[in-house]
Amino acid sequence: MVKKIDELSKNEWVVMKVCWKKKQVTARNVYEATLKQKKWEYQTVKTMLDRLIKKGYLQREKFGPVYIYSPVISQKQSVRQAVESFVGMALDNTIIPIVAHFVDRQKLTQDEVKSLKKLIENYEELSSDE
Repeated sequence: MVKKIDELSKNEWVVMKVCWKKKQVTARNVYEATLKQKKWEYQTVKTMLDRLIKKGYLQREKFGPVYIYSPVISQKQSVRQAVESFVGMALDNTIIPIVAHFVDRQKLTQDEVKSLKKLIENYEELSSDE
């Protein structure tokens, strides 16, 4: 079983996306990468990085005079946890409303329809094996 960790805030998602993309970053890297969308002070970025270490998302290693931050939790794992948390709290553990929302909101391509059908077929095969 995957260990459940504290959820990310909206601002922490911004920081983590930079960390996931670059794999290893300094506080300066994150600060500069987020300047266009956020007007944070440099110290704010450092505080968020420290908070993400405490939450278990990042690790830090001293390299000369600077710290290098790298993700401990993958983006895929973080997204999975966020979706499961949302579905559990907002939708009472049923995914039909969220699937219906996305189907109604935009026209699905033939490839997307095929992918959904394949997921259902795979689920049915797994369910029949039990």
